[in-house]
Amino acid sequence: MDRCRFSSAAVASLFLSAGWLLPVSVAGECSKGIDIAPGDDYSDWPDLFRLTDPYPTDPTASNRDEDAGPVDPSVLLSAGVVYKHFDPTGFDYPNRTKQIPWSPPVNGTNDEDLQVFREQKDYQYADIVVVSGYAEKFYIEHIHAAGDEVRYVIDGTGYFDIRDVNDEWVRMHARAGDFVEFPSGIEHRFAVDDNLYIQAMRLYPGDGEPDWSSVSRSEVHGNNTSRNEYVDKYLCGVDPDLEDHHDDPDDHHDDPDDHSDPDDHSDPDDDHSDHNHSHDDETTGNTTSSSLAVLSSATMFVVSAIVGIVLF
Repeated sequence: MDRCRFSSAAVASLFLSAGWLLPVSVAGECSKGIDIAPGDDYSDWPDLFRLTDPYPTDPTASNRDEDAGPVDPSVLLSAGVVYKHFDPTGFDYPNRTKQIPWSPPVNGTNDEDLQVFREQKDYQYADIVVVSGYAEKFYIEHIHAAGDEVRYVIDGTGYFDIRDVNDEWVRMHARAGDFVEFPSGIEHRFAVDDNLYIQAMRLYPGDGEPDWSSVSRSEVHGNNTSRNEYVDKYLCGVDPDLEDHHDDPDDHHDDPDDHSDPDDHSDPDDDHSDHNHSHDDETTGNTTSSSLAVLSSATMFVVSAIVGIVLF
């Protein structure tokens, strides 16, 4: 009895002094993303696919990785992206022009389903913007810290690149009728496609002034509340931004404080431009891991030896 009591105490002590051992890891295991109900109808979703290059030379080209095949919408749903489809055909919207702010025209032909959805979500503010060319600063990877990004494509086409829970790009080829909500803190970027034109509605909740401010990925550094909340909810509290991104050109040549006017290509009221500002438009690690693995194996050998004494 004394021998058994001593051995059990030794085992407990060893696990307490090495809390990172296997039992603790198993107990704290986390699955990234949120659970998605099976059997949903994804037929209205736009085309989703992987990129041949995470930082394509020409973002307006498809850059589709044919070998990877299509991406299931559940990948983005798991990352917090919300999608709906509204058909804008036959309703009164500005003809290929912007309108800031925008309200459904009195006595006009308006989309009642869209209006009901806006009321449910408290999207009191709306405007309509136009992007008529590629602007590099729109393609800087960024987050929105002030709230979700909500966009409804009325006309034209373009590409939204969104990070999934494994920090890999998913490209969405958005077209008229696509209504998307990107949760605050998710990293994404935008480019028109080779048609060089898109018209979209931006929506913002509440009756206050909309905040379209954004923060580039290279500026997050783990100190952004919205990003941290997103990481906790969807990424098991592990932020890839805090790791080294040797292949990320945004860390090398993009200027997040570039406020140059993109009027020659795009609407000045789009939101993918000024980062961390309100804008008018828009090898050591491997060694450490190996050392921990060796230490863990050695410690587990000791644990097994002690347990062997107890059992046999």
